[in-house]
Amino acid sequence: MKERNWDAKALAYSLIFVPALSAVVTMVVFLGACGSDGDSDGRSEALEEWRLDSVPLMSVGDTEEDLLFEVTGIVITERHVVIAQESEGTLRFYDHGGSLETEVGGRGEGPGEYGDLDWMRRSGDHLFAYDRYGREVSRYSLDGRLLATVALSPPEEYLAGLSALGVFPDGSVLADKSHLSWPTEPSVWREAVTLLLFDREGRFGHRLLEMAGPELWGEPVGTNGIRQMLRLFGRDSHAAVVDSLFVVVENDSYDIPVYGSDGVARDTLRPAIVPDPTPLRPEEAKFARRTLLDSEDLGSGRPVVEGMLDAMGLPEHLPLYGRLSLSTPDHLPVTTADGLIWALRYGGLPSEDADPEGLEWYVFRPGTGQIATLFSADDVVLIDVLGDLAAVLRRTELDEEIVELRRILGR
Repeated sequence: MKERNWDAKALAYSLIFVPALSAVVTMVVFLGACGSDGDSDGRSEALEEWRLDSVPLMSVGDTEEDLLFEVTGIVITERHVVIAQESEGTLRFYDHGGSLETEVGGRGEGPGEYGDLDWMRRSGDHLFAYDRYGREVSRYSLDGRLLATVALSPPEEYLAGLSALGVFPDGSVLADKSHLSWPTEPSVWREAVTLLLFDREGRFGHRLLEMAGPELWGEPVGTNGIRQMLRLFGRDSHAAVVDSLFVVVENDSYDIPVYGSDGVARDTLRPAIVPDPTPLRPEEAKFARRTLLDSEDLGSGRPVVEGMLDAMGLPEHLPLYGRLSLSTPDHLPVTTADGLIWALRYGGLPSEDADPEGLEWYVFRPGTGQIATLFSADDVVLIDVLGDLAAVLRRTELDEEIVELRRILGR
């Protein structure tokens, strides 16, 4: 899992491609975006309450001898905790006690090497890793032996903006293709994202469906440029594979539709007790804005960022899934692991006199509905789960990346 680095610590200027007839390029600014009880779905009558133990069973990255940087995936197997690092293009295999046993991969363009290691996940009895640079999916045994590498071969209309998302048990690949919109006036919008299926050899299968992308604000600049950023408190979206199914979270409602790999809807998941939308309070918005602007030295770009924040406006209600990420780890709105869907209830709101509240996940099983709620007192990113073991990523105040194996109490 390579999370999109939209928090304030990653606030930076980037360039966007503009038509070849113009020499104009303008900045694209990326920044963080991420009640009472309502109706009941009625499918889960007795929910379990699980808690993420704050004391780790093992920890990697907290010593000078074994630092981590740009962790893009963690997998728990029966023997190992496997950590993928984009910074080195490697998969590192630790035993459950935290001792490094082996390392595979590396930076490069050969078999099992990576130009941009985007994510690493488990599917069945194999590990899969995706190189965004070559659009290649590599398959490994659980002990790290490279078994095959295939490159995705999309039709030309899907070539730009293509990325793999996950692998089904039969080896077929779920991918998405993002579409770049070009606003003609200042506006808030959500770009369309097309989900696609490729077979286990990387050949294009078919288009599955379209989903809404993250909520953006943008404006035209000059004759052929744009300036855009993720909307503060905007809705995020995500699609993820869970066994032979995939789920889509668009954050328009608490409903999470479940599809087969053929794109046909199989189920809809929602919390057993559906909360009402939470209003965004003015004091929360003001504090988040100030925290964001003060978290980085924007220099001469600060007035531009302030102007964009003023122009975009803020939503009336908070998103339903995800987490506000200003100076904390990035969180996806949903994680799929151990055959379950872990949907993160929106939170992370900063305040003047307190740290953000802890984390709460709705835990769903396809075909059953919500089976549990998972709580964590501290701010960590849930990456993988195997039984009562959870692999999490946390960041220190110095922005150091720490991978921990923790117990899920109550499961």
